[in-house]
Amino acid sequence: MENMRVIHFHNMKMVSSGPITNMEELTEFDNWWSKIDLNDYITPRDFMYEDDEKNCMIWLVAIPRGFTDTGKYEVVDFPGGLYAVSTAKDGNKEDMDNVKNIISQWIKDSGCFEETNERHKMAHVCTPKIFKEKMGYHLTDLFVPIVVK
Repeated sequence: MENMRVIHFHNMKMVSSGPITNMEELTEFDNWWSKIDLNDYITPRDFMYEDDEKNCMIWLVAIPRGFTDTGKYEVVDFPGGLYAVSTAKDGNKEDMDNVKNIISQWIKDSGCFEETNERHKMAHVCTPKIFKEKMGYHLTDLFVPIVVK
């Protein structure tokens, strides 16, 4: 598949939103981390994942070394690792499910990688607000954790 990427993240500190169960919690965390000057840090720098045990969404934001003003949010250790990544239309369940299936099939067909449940599958909205204003939707990168066979 042409649109497939494999990327590696190093171990790093991230700030966790904790369980997000409503728009108020999502907006509160978004407003908090959007004020941090992260222009000289990794990109993408924020990721969301579904926590099936807590039945909620968790939002993670990578923070620069030495960053201490985490407000009420917890700093967590992000384990890093390899991810297979591809892009889908955000909010379009059919496209998101299709791309997830394509990633899984690509991993199986690769012969050298396999999915791991040791880390969470993640998502990152990869388009700026102007893209959504003009196109009517965002694009989201879907990250599936993998390991070398």
